[in-house]
Amino acid sequence: MLKTLRIAVRKLRRIPRSRLKERLVLGVRKYLSDYPYYISIQTVSACNLKCKHCFINDYHTEIHDGVIKIMKLDEFARIAERLKPMIQHAAFFNFSTFEAILNKHLFEMMDLVLSINPKIRFPFLSNTMELSAEKIAQLEKYPVSEINISLDGATKKTVEDFKTEVVYEKIIETIQLLGRSSLKDRIAVTFVAHRNNIHELPQLVDLAHSLGVRQIYVSNILSFTPALAPLALYSPEGNPQAQVFFDEAVRRAAMHKLSISMPRLKPTQIGCQAAETFFVDSNGNVAPCDFLAVTTPFTLFGETVRHPPVIFGNIYKDDPLQIYRKPEFKHFREAHRLGVELPEQCTHCIDAYGLMCSNRIHHTA
Repeated sequence: MLKTLRIAVRKLRRIPRSRLKERLVLGVRKYLSDYPYYISIQTVSACNLKCKHCFINDYHTEIHDGVIKIMKLDEFARIAERLKPMIQHAAFFNFSTFEAILNKHLFEMMDLVLSINPKIRFPFLSNTMELSAEKIAQLEKYPVSEINISLDGATKKTVEDFKTEVVYEKIIETIQLLGRSSLKDRIAVTFVAHRNNIHELPQLVDLAHSLGVRQIYVSNILSFTPALAPLALYSPEGNPQAQVFFDEAVRRAAMHKLSISMPRLKPTQIGCQAAETFFVDSNGNVAPCDFLAVTTPFTLFGETVRHPPVIFGNIYKDDPLQIYRKPEFKHFREAHRLGVELPEQCTHCIDAYGLMCSNRIHHTA
């Protein structure tokens, strides 16, 4: 009971005030039911881009067990049937941590999930290159909780230098199309901060405001191999120069009445929220996240490590709910909730230290 209270207090402190009531209800429901509230199925383990900072581009080279695949509809139907009791209790369902729109069966998959749980919602991530007006019109028909667009700079040169084969004008055009749709209040942008674009972060806030975006997420770059490590802004001592740009971005967000969520520049062992997700890869394996589903290397402060995949079971062979309730899976989640005695496989991933997506510092409009 004491451990549960400590976890609850830590979580409450990290939740933005605007989401406090919703998250509190979800937390209580999850605790009482012992079901996951967030499910992620890797219906797409592929991408239309070849960005150097994305770990999928290390598949078959650095990551020899990575599988490039787009799931078929009958495969998904089988997974959905296996997960039916969990879907009935979940609040969110994610169709890929990559570019979900690449799967031509995405909307049929959404229909299938909604037939099991009509109240579930779909977070959606996109680089926008495959997101047309027609597909936006289809997305409008579904309960999309947020549509998160990658925008790693405020100018064409900065954005296109960082993300291979992306087109800056297409990103802006897509955000404008979304702004004229019924999804306009659910648009967010994510900015991956590094040494070559940090100077544009305050300008990005102005750009987001001009496009009608109300939520900005900032993340640090995650180095899988030593090649990208020189781009990182964070350090054991922090980074006063980058903090100036962070502070100015927060100031401008407040001026424009936008919400902005910022990572730290000095690591704090705080745990990773990805551990809360019930993640299933294209083979039915249950892992804590997409990184740990394969042999992903992590580079942090000059040291590169790699571990075998962390697999808690396979939904085709085992009862999915029993996998989620396994003592070793529960222990893994609790370690991240408390931010102590982190699993060895996570000690070189920046997301466990408040430097990337998890446990950002929220500044609410």
